[in-house]
Amino acid sequence: MSVKHSFKQHFEWLDGYSTSVLSDDLIASVIVSILLVPQCLAYALLAGLPPQLGIYVSIFPLIAYALLGSSRQLSVGPTAVISLMTAACIATLPEETRLVSAALLAFMTGIMLMIAGLLRGGFLMNFVSRPVVSAYITGAALLIIISQIKHIFGISASGTTALGLVTSFSSNLPNAKPIAMIVGISACVILFLVNRYMAFALVKTGVKAKLAKLISKLTPIAVIFVYIGISSSFGLYKNYDLSIVGMVPGGLPPFAVPTLSFGAMEGLLMSAAVIAIVAFVDSTSTAQEFAARNRTKLDTNRELLGLGASNFVAGMTGGYPINGSMSRTAVNVSAGGRTPMVNIFTALFMALTALYLTPLLKALPLAVLAALIIVACLSLLDFKNIWRTWVYSRADGMTAMATFLSVLMFGVQWGVLIGVILAMALHIRQTLRPHIAEVGRFPGTEHYRDASRFIVETNEQVKTLRIDESLYYANARYLEERVSELISNSPEMRDLVLMCTAVSRIDASALSSLHEINKRLKMLNIDLHFSDMQSRVKERLFRSNLLDELSGEIFLSQHDAMEALRPEPDWSQFSDHIDIH
Repeated sequence: MSVKHSFKQHFEWLDGYSTSVLSDDLIASVIVSILLVPQCLAYALLAGLPPQLGIYVSIFPLIAYALLGSSRQLSVGPTAVISLMTAACIATLPEETRLVSAALLAFMTGIMLMIAGLLRGGFLMNFVSRPVVSAYITGAALLIIISQIKHIFGISASGTTALGLVTSFSSNLPNAKPIAMIVGISACVILFLVNRYMAFALVKTGVKAKLAKLISKLTPIAVIFVYIGISSSFGLYKNYDLSIVGMVPGGLPPFAVPTLSFGAMEGLLMSAAVIAIVAFVDSTSTAQEFAARNRTKLDTNRELLGLGASNFVAGMTGGYPINGSMSRTAVNVSAGGRTPMVNIFTALFMALTALYLTPLLKALPLAVLAALIIVACLSLLDFKNIWRTWVYSRADGMTAMATFLSVLMFGVQWGVLIGVILAMALHIRQTLRPHIAEVGRFPGTEHYRDASRFIVETNEQVKTLRIDESLYYANARYLEERVSELISNSPEMRDLVLMCTAVSRIDASALSSLHEINKRLKMLNIDLHFSDMQSRVKERLFRSNLLDELSGEIFLSQHDAMEALRPEPDWSQFSDHIDIH
């Protein structure tokens, strides 16, 4: 593909970019910016970093993503889960090194993502289990909520696990500040009611559903400024010792390469890798959902490049890791945002905020920011999905539950690692012992079903095993075991048919196993046959000598095989199993 063609394809959204589209993008960017200002301050607080860093990562990184990312509507920037992961990474470091370490973490995360994108590693997302991601986000959201309760009570508490946070919080509870509790709890209640019921109430009054939803998303901003006004007017910081954001330094972030000491990079390497995985999976899941709604194509390799570039720039501007935000993307879509220009316009508005509007945020109570985080994280709690996964599959449910508990018990980094490892182990276990069923003909039809689940016609001299998985080195031995088991239980067998409907690949190790099975059956005067074999698998077998040595034949369908091999026209023996369907 030529550079010119690639460039044209990348910026195809510019074709037909009219003033009406520009107007839609501009309005959407204003609305997203209004939502982003308090969020970026809150998430910087969650990451254990100065509030201005939340603004810094909402400027140039957004432009980088708009230029390189694939999604037209994904809103990138600081998010709750990645902020919590950043906090866990730098919490144990000396305080004077945390800012540099956070920037280095973003820098390394960006490089990893960009390398993965250049190597076309977008397919790696297929290896991350959705139940694991859902359980991880639920666990992280609950951990975030627990971590923010300290601000609601106006006390300090530290820890990276649920037990550590609760223990620290309990020991400091006698020092709780009544004013912080009044402000924090009231803010939680108001923001929760607005988030849960305001859109419904507006629709009842005749407001259109889309507009009502948008208003409900933006109302918390008005609530926050009300609290800023109350805090400033009554001097809650000076008179009642209420913790506030304080003076937020204005100005644009400086560009600088983070300190690249080998020791620091080695210490953050694993953390950066875990953050890169979570950021990519979370962002791409959001981008794919909205791309499907708008019938646009998403290139996961370009997503890696775009997300990597935004994190790289975040590190170069003294920030910390970022990713795509589900809530802000939803607001962007609801507000009519149509192209990546929304991210660019949002970056410009955030730059204006950094230059001129930061003094307005000085009196913002930390308890209100904590309430904003808590209410936002409530929407991330998805216990129903964990339960649905458990009901559908005990194995997947146990993996999801283990991931959720691991996040709470060991922290966000270990939680995601344990979840991914368990999901991979489950997948390997399932492919090591694939489902191989003895099948028979469903009476009166040409269809063949599992004899252990249906009442089917079988023949003691002609047996069929249906293989429900591709054959490769890890499960080939299991096929040999199943054939040996069938031989020992079927003394009258003269023909064995391997039904290969679901077999899309046979590797060299599995081919050797088929040779061994054929050889063993020959010694017992049993012919080996294949049926329902896919064309590409058959073509591969023609390149081997298996078909030259094969004692039987390859049949187009299972019914053809049974019609050709049955010793007599009458099927009289039936399996004794009960139909459970």
